[in-house]
Amino acid sequence: MDTYTYEADVKWIGGRKTTLKAAGSEIEVDSPPEFGGPGGQLTPEVLFPGILASCLLTTFLEFKERMNIRLHSWDSHASSVLGPSPEKGFAFREISVHIRLKVDPADAEKIPRAMELTKKYCFISRAIKGNVQENITWEII
Repeated sequence: MDTYTYEADVKWIGGRKTTLKAAGSEIEVDSPPEFGGPGGQLTPEVLFPGILASCLLTTFLEFKERMNIRLHSWDSHASSVLGPSPEKGFAFREISVHIRLKVDPADAEKIPRAMELTKKYCFISRAIKGNVQENITWEII
């Protein structure tokens, strides 16, 4: 099986602010106010659940193609709970993702299987399995 390498560059730019550069894009990342940041910036605490939600969508798109599902829309909301860690500091306790998708009525019966496969093969989900409780729900609209 092939392996792939992905890279990102992170640089401190002052205070608690950093830049993250990858694949020709750049974003600023800061700490949230509860950890000394100014607020109003992207933070690791919001990026992490967003990355899980993004991985679920891109994984679903693979199964959409394989199963000939006519997808009209997908939107999701991700939230996370960060709490004290037994090893000190903080750790993610759970991440919830609620997905709303619209498909052709004839394809609705394919969605339970496609979502099962999506949850199984999302590599971010695999990476956090056993460390963070995942609550992934979906509905057809």
